[in-house]
Amino acid sequence: MSEDHDQDERTARIDRLLDAIELVKLNRRRDAREILRQLIREDSNFEDAWLWMAVAVDSIDQSTVCLDNVLRVNPDNIQAAGALYRLRETEIRMEKHRSRLTMYRDTAIILMWLLTIGLLYAILFTFMA
Repeated sequence: MSEDHDQDERTARIDRLLDAIELVKLNRRRDAREILRQLIREDSNFEDAWLWMAVAVDSIDQSTVCLDNVLRVNPDNIQAAGALYRLRETEIRMEKHRSRLTMYRDTAIILMWLLTIGLLYAILFTFMA
């Protein structure tokens, strides 16, 4: 009897997930989020609910959190990994660019100090001679 009850619960959860997916497709994301939140509250490891929540939320930051949760539940989820990479791609590019600019800045500062010290020594030796 317990096994039948568990199967009925799983079927009901899948039906609710399918309802949420349909709402996302109809651009009724707020309604979809409510269903998905309930599903996630019931089972925080519901991978598909997290994946669809990533589509239903309003911001990239929220999508990132949802996709991180998908990968927490299933590190091999290629869809979530690819989506997360695409979301973070610009951020990754900007970080590389920022690192390069920081290196140029630091090199310029070192060269400026070396020139300053060289000029001070040149001035000092000019006055001492």
